[in-house]
Amino acid sequence: MLRCFSKTTRAVCIREVQNSLRESVRQLIADKIEKFGLGDFFQVLDAEVRGKNGSLIVFKGMQSYSAESIKSLEGFDIAWVEEAQSLSHVSLRLLRPTIRKPGSELWFSWNPRHKRDAVDELLRGPTPPEDSCVVPVGWQDNPWFPDVLKAEMNQDYARDPEMADHVWGGNYEIVTEGAYYAKLLFEAEKQGRITSVPYDPSEPVYTAWDLGLDDSTAVWFAQIMGAEIRIIDHYETRNVALIEIAKRIKEMPYAYAEHYMPHDVETREISTATTRREQCEKVGLRPIRPGSKLPVADGINAVRTMLPKCVFDAVKCQDGIEALQQYRTELNEEKNVFGAKPLHDWSSHSADAFRELAVNLFDVRKSKQRRDVAVVEYDIYDYGSPQPEEVEEYSPW
Repeated sequence: MLRCFSKTTRAVCIREVQNSLRESVRQLIADKIEKFGLGDFFQVLDAEVRGKNGSLIVFKGMQSYSAESIKSLEGFDIAWVEEAQSLSHVSLRLLRPTIRKPGSELWFSWNPRHKRDAVDELLRGPTPPEDSCVVPVGWQDNPWFPDVLKAEMNQDYARDPEMADHVWGGNYEIVTEGAYYAKLLFEAEKQGRITSVPYDPSEPVYTAWDLGLDDSTAVWFAQIMGAEIRIIDHYETRNVALIEIAKRIKEMPYAYAEHYMPHDVETREISTATTRREQCEKVGLRPIRPGSKLPVADGINAVRTMLPKCVFDAVKCQDGIEALQQYRTELNEEKNVFGAKPLHDWSSHSADAFRELAVNLFDVRKSKQRRDVAVVEYDIYDYGSPQPEEVEEYSPW
């Protein structure tokens, strides 16, 4: 607003969805004009704000634009995207090349939500634009932060620390309401179990898959190290043939034990006249174990029981961890209650593959512990080294 006062400026205030001006920042700008005593300079109209120097501020929703209609913004100096965490990838692709006037600027203001949101991938990802300026701002930066809000913040941290980290700390949102694993992963992060986890060549690697034809295929990589499950890698891709994915997994620098795939891996495809299992085995990916047919609820419980024993590689498993955090139940919007079924979205593929891992590794770890106990008992008999109370008994997840 002060920019528009100091020199002729055309600005557009944008939200992803704006069904009415009440959803825009129009009232905020009108309040600032009044606060700074600029009512004689600006004319606040129903759909726009005009300045005596020719400045113009308009309010738009990106979903009302197409590739053709958005050209009307080409001559604007500033595009301010409020609540930018809701801006879709499609809208961002339309907007960026449109604001092209020399010296023009894109402004984004938002409370971070997910790493996969378009604005976060653009400005907080590994390669932000060279001419970008990103400034984190929190309550601690507010010299007038009132005691009443400080008390509310402390209550939120005591009641729901992971949500408070999002609301007050500016961290990414960890969905807790309706989420299956968010709290367990939050605990894993606090306990330092999301860290650097190197591959140990002395132990085999187990993979667990979710197969997608018109959807994503996700793969987890795990090693069993005593009582600890080390999640050393994660892979996800889409629109790639299964045989090509199998080649990539086979070529990765791991010594594999078994590969767990959904039971439909035995499905024969008409296009190839072979089963999906046969396609994988053709490139040397074996042995493949078709997954269990346990109810989804039982598999979710298996994951919940296994997660406290897991250590994740923070870098290689970053996308998979986020998927597990966001995996949640369907919400019945009419009744505002969560249903019994998981919501099928982008997070489902990695979550389904991890469920396959939990169900199958339970049996592997069970047999492995039995072999370890047998060796310990042999040592006791021959050498009398450990005492019986020192032998760790097998216990399920």
